[in-house]
Amino acid sequence: MFSTVSRDSDMDLSQISRESSDFRIAFVGIASEGDSPKVVLCKSDKFVRIDFVQLNNFVKYLETSDGAIPLASVFIFSEHKEESLDLVERLRSRKQFCRTRVYLVSSAFGSRTLFGHSLDESDRFDIERVIDADQFNISDSLSIKSSLDLAIDAYQSLRCNPLMPDYYLDATFDSLFDWFESTRWDWSEIGNLSDIQKDLVTADDIEVLRESTIIEFGTLPGAHNFLREWADEYSFSSWALSWGAEESRHSLLQCRYLRSLGTNIRAKHAMYKRQPYPIGENHAGTLMMNIISECRAAEYYLRLANKTQEPVLKKIWKLLGQDEARHARAFFIFCKELCSADESNLLEAFKMAYVWLADRDGGVKHPAGHFFPHSTSADGLKGIEGGQQGMTDRADARVYAMCQKLAGDTSIDSPKELKRVVRDLMYV
Repeated sequence: MFSTVSRDSDMDLSQISRESSDFRIAFVGIASEGDSPKVVLCKSDKFVRIDFVQLNNFVKYLETSDGAIPLASVFIFSEHKEESLDLVERLRSRKQFCRTRVYLVSSAFGSRTLFGHSLDESDRFDIERVIDADQFNISDSLSIKSSLDLAIDAYQSLRCNPLMPDYYLDATFDSLFDWFESTRWDWSEIGNLSDIQKDLVTADDIEVLRESTIIEFGTLPGAHNFLREWADEYSFSSWALSWGAEESRHSLLQCRYLRSLGTNIRAKHAMYKRQPYPIGENHAGTLMMNIISECRAAEYYLRLANKTQEPVLKKIWKLLGQDEARHARAFFIFCKELCSADESNLLEAFKMAYVWLADRDGGVKHPAGHFFPHSTSADGLKGIEGGQQGMTDRADARVYAMCQKLAGDTSIDSPKELKRVVRDLMYV
């Protein structure tokens, strides 16, 4: 029935079955061809072990299941609806199988998918699909392999992130959405760029505008990397699209302001930042890095707004500063979710905080300058920070306040205290 394939032609089949399979799939209620499990090579170069289980042995199979090889999917062959659903209920009663994909193979239910409401219990038991037994040819290896590929794809989409909820609207993205949307500025708030009082725009204003515009071009690789690093979920990824859309307005708006003054920004500066930088090793660490950069950006924009005398530019920088503060708050909420779920994430977040906050002797540390040294933004950041004494101190004070909330420790207000918490977390 199945062709057995291995990555290494010298690998023994029994060794593959017991030790080297990537996933298991159980065929429940159908006889096997021989006593041994079968091993097939599915797409993505994954070995899948096929276990054949009698209906009356399914519960015992679950109780003695080898946890080292994930049970990706169960195909239940039965013409009795109640029997099938009873087996699914027993599977779902065991937490370790909550993401195992279930397919019912039967001619009793028809061939429609459960999204067509052929079974009221589909949502209750999270059944993936009903397959018409007449269309499921157990002797057709190509047909079977196609079904296995779909089952493995479905399982792999769900198995990675422990924070993934059962229902879409239970994700943090939904709880953030209304607040985030309702606090976004509208283009009508900017006013007409033809109303700019050019005599109030200083050479320093123009230089800072140019640098901050170039810095904001880092949105493209940032959004790209969020989607790459968070490929195992949908909640933060969905919010990151909103974040990217807002950040892209920052460059656009400042470029338009400069053009109204007769100054154009070359496209090369956007392309210098187009290439994605290496993705982070830990979600919480990446979020902390962005909390810091957003807090600093918020403070920079608000201080610049206070300094300039030109009313339209003052309004623009104030709105952009409010944006960055909102972004910092959202990054914090997602970071807190991770740290509350697993204390190891708190350690990674604080290690990242220490890296970016501890040593500023060489000037401001900001991802834009670190990841894109061929861009002018690194020097631009130093210039912006140097123009307002204490600006970064105030921004970092907000970061420390967030660190206090993450750890429930109000004493975290300096690199020394961060180092203490990191040490304590490492040796718990």
